[in-house]
Amino acid sequence: MKTESHITHLAEVRKRGEAIVVAGVGSGLTARAARLGGTDLIATYNTAVYRIHGIPTALAFLPYDNCNTLTLSIAPHVLAAAGKTPVLLGFGAHDPRQPIESLIEKANELGAAGITNEPFLGMYQGDLKIQLEAAGLGFERELALLSAAVKRGLLGMGWAFTPAEAAQMAMTGVHLIGAMVGGITSGGAAGGSSTITLDDAAKTVQEIIAAVKKEGVDIPVLIHGGPLNDVSSVSELMRRTDAAGYVTGSTGERVPVEQAVSETIARFKSIRRS
Repeated sequence: MKTESHITHLAEVRKRGEAIVVAGVGSGLTARAARLGGTDLIATYNTAVYRIHGIPTALAFLPYDNCNTLTLSIAPHVLAAAGKTPVLLGFGAHDPRQPIESLIEKANELGAAGITNEPFLGMYQGDLKIQLEAAGLGFERELALLSAAVKRGLLGMGWAFTPAEAAQMAMTGVHLIGAMVGGITSGGAAGGSSTITLDDAAKTVQEIIAAVKKEGVDIPVLIHGGPLNDVSSVSELMRRTDAAGYVTGSTGERVPVEQAVSETIARFKSIRRS
């Protein structure tokens, strides 16, 4: 029943012409702030934990930590701070020693509303990706994770980098599809720069949306990544595409924290003793 109410809420947001916003967070503090800001969903995952600790999110795609352990360690803090706002847990589906069903069961036990496939193999290229796909530990495992989660009555948000991936993801029954355009979001002290233009991003998003529609389903497609690093760029891309909303990451957590803290400390430093 809770899942149905969440789906109804998302449908009402679309009907009102508003953007669906999913806030990606790595701490209870930012989860609470996102809730107070009116986010529709909250998602927590390993890269969010990295960025809230001041570590570049790109580093989270290297084998320094267990991605699912990180998610499960921060999940109770995020869930407590989220209140009634539904929370999605990001799981890496690729470890053959970690049965997919056990991840779903852990999400259920914690009281999460749903699951998303983050980290995703789409961040990797070349021989590494080829080898993992050949071993059956690639995108197919991400599809299996989302399909199993939806069948268990959880919300599912599936990430896709290409129209082909989006079409496959649509067939799992997910309730939202995240369109990655250009990988990690640019901007801020640790965000690097993006080689993807807004024109490139708009083309990719529309192709992904078309691929989803071709499967005969009406699934909201949300945008994220690359040059989408502020309200202006996101607004522009939504104006130029049929995207239904946006997933924040660094834009709703790292960058605002960097700016707010530095500006606040600077103001305190401007105080002069009498």
